[in-house]
Amino acid sequence: MNYYLDDDYRKKCRKDLVQFFYDILKRANFPDNITAFTIKALHLVFPFVAFVIFLFAPLKFTLILLPMLVFFMLLFIYLKGCFVSHLEYKLCPTDFINIMDPYLVIFGWPVNEENRHAITYMLMCAYFALVFPIIYLRFIY
Repeated sequence: MNYYLDDDYRKKCRKDLVQFFYDILKRANFPDNITAFTIKALHLVFPFVAFVIFLFAPLKFTLILLPMLVFFMLLFIYLKGCFVSHLEYKLCPTDFINIMDPYLVIFGWPVNEENRHAITYMLMCAYFALVFPIIYLRFIY
């Protein structure tokens, strides 16, 4: 059981997951930098679009979307990082900008892996602290 909680095993799982999606994307025959940009754009706007869905869309969309977001949050925690960011980096390692880097700059933090993880945890907590009450109030009224 402890094997599944070992950091090296978890990072290997993340690496394998990235390689799986990388292999699929390579078959599409799009340039890597365009694929990386498209994934990064979706990666950046998805939480904002989801928030608008939580606010205004019918509740059945919320019931579909919320478990997905919780799953991705748990995946981030388990894999010790975001496999999507690692996929973006694998596709286009030159001049790599992580989607957390603008937040680090806004808060005046140095841009490094440790701070990227820290700000991700903080933003996830803030995000779900906003989302859960919104969903709760929408179900009540």
